[in-house]
Amino acid sequence: MLSSRRRVSRASSALRGRLALLVLSLVLLGSPWVQQPIWDRYERKFYIEASDSTTLRRLFEAAFVPRWDTSSARYGTTSGLVVNDLAVLFLIAGLAFFLWRMTARGRAGRIRCLVVGLAVPVAANLLWWGLHTTFVSGVPLGPSDEMLDYLLPSGLLFGLVAGALLLVVTTGLPRGGGSAGTSSIGAVTAPLRRWREGGLGMTTAPVHMPVGSAPGDVTRYLCAAAYVDEGFAERVVEDVLADEAGAVAASPDVDLVAVVRHCLTAQELRQRRDLRLTAAFAAVGVFAPLWLLFVTVFLSTTRQAVTRPSLATRGRHQPQGKALVGTAVAAGFAVVLAFVLGFLVSMLPAPGFVSWLLGSYLAGVPAALLSVAAVAYAYATVVRHDLDVDRLLRTTMTREAFARQPRPTVPRRKWMAERLAAIREAQDGNVTVYSGFTPFIGYARSAAQWSLAVPLLPADGPVGGLSRPGGPEAFTVAELVDQVRARLRTTAAAGGTADAADAAVTDAAQAPGPSVSNGTAGTHGPARSPAPLDSLVIEDRVFASGTGIGEDERFIRTRSLAPAARLSADEVERIMEHPTGTVRHHLAVHVPLWGGDVVPSLFLHFSTTGRTLHLHCSNHVLGPVRAEYHVVDRLRGPLSPSARRGLLLDAVPRTGKAFYAAPFRALRQAYFDERHSRRMVDELRALEQDPVYDFGARVSVRELALSPDYQNYFQVVDAARITALVERHTLAAIREFLEARGYDITDFRAQQQTILNQGLIQQGGTSIIGNQAIGAGASATQNFPQQQSGPSTALGAVGGPGPGAPSGSGT
Repeated sequence: MLSSRRRVSRASSALRGRLALLVLSLVLLGSPWVQQPIWDRYERKFYIEASDSTTLRRLFEAAFVPRWDTSSARYGTTSGLVVNDLAVLFLIAGLAFFLWRMTARGRAGRIRCLVVGLAVPVAANLLWWGLHTTFVSGVPLGPSDEMLDYLLPSGLLFGLVAGALLLVVTTGLPRGGGSAGTSSIGAVTAPLRRWREGGLGMTTAPVHMPVGSAPGDVTRYLCAAAYVDEGFAERVVEDVLADEAGAVAASPDVDLVAVVRHCLTAQELRQRRDLRLTAAFAAVGVFAPLWLLFVTVFLSTTRQAVTRPSLATRGRHQPQGKALVGTAVAAGFAVVLAFVLGFLVSMLPAPGFVSWLLGSYLAGVPAALLSVAAVAYAYATVVRHDLDVDRLLRTTMTREAFARQPRPTVPRRKWMAERLAAIREAQDGNVTVYSGFTPFIGYARSAAQWSLAVPLLPADGPVGGLSRPGGPEAFTVAELVDQVRARLRTTAAAGGTADAADAAVTDAAQAPGPSVSNGTAGTHGPARSPAPLDSLVIEDRVFASGTGIGEDERFIRTRSLAPAARLSADEVERIMEHPTGTVRHHLAVHVPLWGGDVVPSLFLHFSTTGRTLHLHCSNHVLGPVRAEYHVVDRLRGPLSPSARRGLLLDAVPRTGKAFYAAPFRALRQAYFDERHSRRMVDELRALEQDPVYDFGARVSVRELALSPDYQNYFQVVDAARITALVERHTLAAIREFLEARGYDITDFRAQQQTILNQGLIQQGGTSIIGNQAIGAGASATQNFPQQQSGPSTALGAVGGPGPGAPSGSGT
């Protein structure tokens, strides 16, 4: 966790440094030493020389916005000095506050910087004007006696500079800078989130969510994710459903069609909410556009009243009734502020267009009233949407109700029906067409890899008491794959305790050969699985590169843009026997655990080259989906009064984000069909012209939901033991197969012993296993396991090819 502490310290230091830079820049710009030369030049240019350059005058007046002083000579009275310095203090404090609360990542961050930069100086000028009018009399208001010529233009011009300054000082802040309460899910790294949620002593994040336990749980969690995570639903629809030309990545133990249908239903619910919010947004924008800035202040004020951290660390509780009272008081204060601000704005001598922008007509009452009504309507809309989602989750997504619920209907569009059929075919298929370098999309990154290269030499003596005068019996790769498949199925039926595996391990432990032992595994008997193997899935899977199948008739179809997801058994066997090019066969072994929330997978590739048998094993572990998707397992019975109170309060901080994003989301959803049509026209044109058009899958639904943290220690333990069990029985099956056909298994025994006992083949150089280093000049560094790679099984093989020696890839 030291790296987490350093990351937090680095983020905080960078934020404090840039905050100090912003404050010092504004203080220096507004200091008398900088402002005096500007003021002297302003007087000479416009009072003595009587210049009529409006642009230059506006620039000078914008430079006066942060001006502060310690002498009242220029302001006529001490009260004028105090009013001016208070406005400058408000300006600096406002910009510093927003800098602390945000970063400029992406387009939304840049827009926030510009909005804040424009809003704070204008608000500071309004504050200065209101205080000056109230407390200072008989003194000119500023460089120009016409307030309209000074107040708004100077504030807006300086606001552009302030926005640019905010953009500069916030760009590139380390992740985790700012307030912990404002970071979105996934916006911080897992170790930093663990530090924030659990303290420096934690090694895993505290998870206050139930874990999966029954078959089908992971499908239920992903269907619930469609309603609780807008980003997940949008990625599924845009990158899986709408990508008609792309292959569909595998998602073990997941009903992809059900997940896609629920994502479409969730988007329809959000579209209705966004249309209502867009109407409220448009009402304020039509009658008083600049009051949208006040809506931001209104929502921020009420949000701050809600975000009171709980002192409970071992569980969660619903808020008490006084939390609603505090929020209501904050909202009432904002309502009063709205009408006061409307009255102050109405006193500005503004022409018609500016009066419309400011909402200063009719004493500012319509603008203030409309803004308050828009916020109230937006909040009610968000609450209504949340209640609908909560009711849907409680009635259809619980473990008891989900299996009885039919899949949601989808819009009646031909292309959607055809794409759903392709998704269903891919879900039941045996082909993965991948994009990029790694073929195992949908199964998480590799946790470990090892390889064997076994010389196919005749045995020295008779095998099984029978001599073979003609030499060893020839075999095909398909026969060896069938032997391994049968052995694994027998093991699953026997609960993972086959006697043959015990004998194989005993023989391997007695075989001579180089060994590096750390005394941790393989010396006390065979590994036994703590979990039943009745969920074992064994399948033949063909992996093909998406850029290499454009002319391959086995994958390209005339009735569908997406490549074929299933090949016949004969075609799979031909690929198995001739592993060349970009199309390869693997025997895939999956064991869904914890209701499918954890899925260890092994991919075994067999091939024979000359008189050598090659085996490559790649281990993968799909970890659990995000904890927030498990929320459906916490919903028991109807919505209680305390839970309703919590829902009402949770809707407050989400209202602002939903209100401002609604017009863009509604517009994007309205053009979904047109955007899809244009995309497919461009895809078809590229398909015709590009000889290496990429048909590969780029997004896996299951990997989209992958959590950065495991939710239970024994999920890691179970996955590691299942992986070890499958590896052990695979090696035992190969040994039996070769021995029964009269091949020398001495070299195989040596390599098997090394893999089972230590997971290491050392042939020069330095290798590190856990906290142990082996080789010349060895040193070791122990790292904490990362969820993205899954739990390490410590069963990899490392080495380089050589005569009679195995070839491997490092783990």
